[in-house]
Amino acid sequence: MATTLQRLAQGEPVALPQGEVEKAPLLAPDAWRNPAYLHFALKTLLATLICYVFYTAADWQGLHTIMLSCVIVAQPGLGATMQKTWLRIGGALLASLLALLLIVFVQPWTDSLTGLLAMSLPVLALAAWIAAGSERIAYAGIQIGFTFALAFLSWFAPLTNLTELRDRVLGILLGVLVSSIVHLYLWPDSEAPQLKTRLVALYRRLADCLAAPKEAVPLAPLLVAFTDSEALIHRVRAEPLGTYAHPWPQAKDWPMRATLAQAEEIARLSEGYRLNAAPGDPTLARCAEQLRRYAERIEQEATAPGEQLTADLTNPFGPALAAALAALPDWGPTPIATEQQAKTS
Repeated sequence: MATTLQRLAQGEPVALPQGEVEKAPLLAPDAWRNPAYLHFALKTLLATLICYVFYTAADWQGLHTIMLSCVIVAQPGLGATMQKTWLRIGGALLASLLALLLIVFVQPWTDSLTGLLAMSLPVLALAAWIAAGSERIAYAGIQIGFTFALAFLSWFAPLTNLTELRDRVLGILLGVLVSSIVHLYLWPDSEAPQLKTRLVALYRRLADCLAAPKEAVPLAPLLVAFTDSEALIHRVRAEPLGTYAHPWPQAKDWPMRATLAQAEEIARLSEGYRLNAAPGDPTLARCAEQLRRYAERIEQEATAPGEQLTADLTNPFGPALAAALAALPDWGPTPIATEQQAKTS
């Protein structure tokens, strides 16, 4: 879609697809060969069964949200699961707190439909506003509205028994706790390796943009790569990287945020340099070669040798571009990675 919009903005003709587009299959091509799908299903099933046994043995009817939490927070990838966990906990606690305050302090003073709307509409509006915001916190808004409705609007009369509200919150907390432990200690699915691959592809794509002619710079794929890399970094940072069960503990020492920020800075400065570059200036081509070498060092986790770019000083963006390239973060081996390599060898 981004490529099509860029071509339309440049006035290029866009051919319509011939016939119907083949629909994506229901199952992934490697659904029966990749063990990751089976591991994910077994982890979700095990967490739900543990919660079901506890819920049945305790005969605690108000704790039924414990099983729903296991299914809701289960996501492919440890970081996505932890993100969903914290959003569900935060949304449920905030909604329960708001419902409790309204029940205790506001509900005794009103018994009309207008009073009910005055209490519930502001909370539902807050939930809708959060749900319509950033994708990183949108689920918290859904959780606020859902939990508040169950806690405050599930009766045909004013709610006086707070036991139901307490049980729902405890069920959510216990469910996400069990699900998080199972997903962390049983076949932990970290996205740290994909992050390295994504950053390597990002820098190579950035190098292609710098080496391309001025009239044929592929900016749309680069912007998509920036967005995907940022989302993946947020998921990896949400993983419990400090626990001993995490398969990639060295990921907590990776300069992932600095690497992405430096790529954005280089992309911004290179566009400014391109606009002010003299005909035949080879600076951007040399920048592209340096970025390709840096991508290889990310892939190999090698220490970056000191490289200094000689830019055109008459270009106002030249010194800043050279400084940005010189400040690329070092992806050399960390002490944890060195110790693990020594143990394996």
